[in-house]
Amino acid sequence: MERFGNFSSSSIHKLCEGEKGFIKSGLTYIREVYYEKELLRPLGNEANSKETMWGNLCEPIAFNILGLEYKLVSKERIEHKSIPNWNGMPDNTRIDGIKKIVGDTKCPFTLKSFVSQIKAHKKGLETFKKEFPEYYWQLVSNAILTGSTHIESIIYVPYKSELDNIRAIALKNSDYRFIEYMYDNQLPYLLDGGKYKNINTFVYELPIDDIAFLEKRVKMANIELNTHLRNDI
Repeated sequence: MERFGNFSSSSIHKLCEGEKGFIKSGLTYIREVYYEKELLRPLGNEANSKETMWGNLCEPIAFNILGLEYKLVSKERIEHKSIPNWNGMPDNTRIDGIKKIVGDTKCPFTLKSFVSQIKAHKKGLETFKKEFPEYYWQLVSNAILTGSTHIESIIYVPYKSELDNIRAIALKNSDYRFIEYMYDNQLPYLLDGGKYKNINTFVYELPIDDIAFLEKRVKMANIELNTHLRNDI
């Protein structure tokens, strides 16, 4: 199962923009999925920016800080059981009593992004949804795909005392060698014993209305996609 040629959790927020129907971002996304189906491959290589590479490096570190109840599922791409062309790759899942929780881990490359996310979460679900719709709808999508009742946003920035270990891990993979040449003040870190913790988790019950909304949007997107396929020349 491939990410390309499908509506994926990480980009599905584009289908949620606009109250009555798709706006330009959603229509462009549908057209891109159509092109990928024609090409049988992604439109282009994802840019390996420092921000992306930092996240890829730190997500396993964050997972190791979490409790043993967390199950790593980030290598498993899951497809919707009945709605075609819809899949996603959650980071982790866990069970808490009767709650089935799906989680996504973010490792911001800037402290501004880190603090902004924390403050949005502390104001509640609606603020998180409004200020970080791309992260919110990714979680909703993955919750639907995994049959989860709750979503969990996990945010990680290392303490300064962790940077040496992170550099040691980075040296084992040439993709991350750039970190070796960055000063501490060029990397995101928190002061040990400061106001903020390195790992932060926020759990919300999945709103039923948002499940229905997203399912409706993906069905609408499939109608639009099939129109492109039927009219293919």
